Amino acid sequence: MIYIGIDFSLTSPAFCVYKDGRYNWGSLTRTDRTAESLRKSKDKPYAILDGDPDIDLFFLTKKEMPEEYSARERVKIDYFQDIVDVFWYHIEPFIEGEDVKIAIEGLSFSSNGNALIDISMATALIRKKIVDKIGSKNFYVFPPTAIKKFAGKGNFKKDEMYHALVEKAPTAGGNFSDFTDVIAKHASSWITKSKQVNKPIDDLVDASWICLFLQETIKNG
Repeated sequence: MIYIGIDFSLTSPAFCVYKDGRYNWGSLTRTDRTAESLRKSKDKPYAILDGDPDIDLFFLTKKEMPEEYSARERVKIDYFQDIVDVFWYHIEPFIEGEDVKIAIEGLSFSSNGNALIDISMATALIRKKIVDKIGSKNFYVFPPTAIKKFAGKGNFKKDEMYHALVEKAPTAGGNFSDFTDVIAKHASSWITKSKQVNKPIDDLVDASWICLFLQETIKNG
């Protein structure tokens, strides 16, 4: 069985795959900076994770949005398709055979206005990719609160999800602790004083929880 957890967003979608007893992670960063500039901060995630064979960090240049409404909407849909296509390109090599389960977190309705509309449109595109590839019966959508409750509590913040993942590592098996050992070691610099988690770690952590919850859901029928 292959399990894939996806934490989808328009700025930094991430995934976690469990296949053949090993975990792999991937993260797309949408940025107006170069990958090289992101790696310059030697104590930050992009530099530390660079070259890790289990973690795939890839990038997409942020586009300028026109002021005129119709032009902006045209750019948006092209951009959403670019994000989904690039992200899916890095996931698809892990998908083999019929025993593939993929889970994604449901939409958070704390988003408002155009942000909610935009993420809804883009999420529909990634969901279609998934269903076209593995069929709807193998596709799961989990409420955000369910993932947080599985991690520990329904109102967990990003930093709490981070620390809880480190504690969960011994039961996850495979090479999962290789990832959590790194984030445990760098917690003091990757979690800010205001308890914000550095990119792309926050999304990699969420994707990991979705993958773990998917495994638990399948195991329990």
